[in-house]
Amino acid sequence: MADLRKREPRTIKAHLATVTLRGDRVEIRRSGLARIAAERHTVIPLADIVQVQWKDPTMLVNGCVFMATAEDVKTVKALGTTKETAIGGNSHTVLFTGYQRRRYAELRAALKALLPDVPTAPAG
Repeated sequence: MADLRKREPRTIKAHLATVTLRGDRVEIRRSGLARIAAERHTVIPLADIVQVQWKDPTMLVNGCVFMATAEDVKTVKALGTTKETAIGGNSHTVLFTGYQRRRYAELRAALKALLPDVPTAPAG
């Protein structure tokens, strides 16, 4: 991971959020109504991410990328009944519309390159 720290930050625009990938962390900045649903600005150290869950966006349903920490794995469920236990309400989740499929794929590929040993799985 040492060579990744030397690279320029990579920014990907998601639905009501901007994700910046740095050599040691992921930063998520939210805009609009997304600031109400989750924290306005979230920083996740790469070392804390233990799993990446995803749901492909379609023209009918938004997709997401969920960068889960050890604490998230214990408490968050795909169909959680509260904001704190649902993937969609977690501050480590980024949403993508059907029109943003290319950006969604770009984020998934970038996370795979940054975190090659971290398991990935479909959300749910």
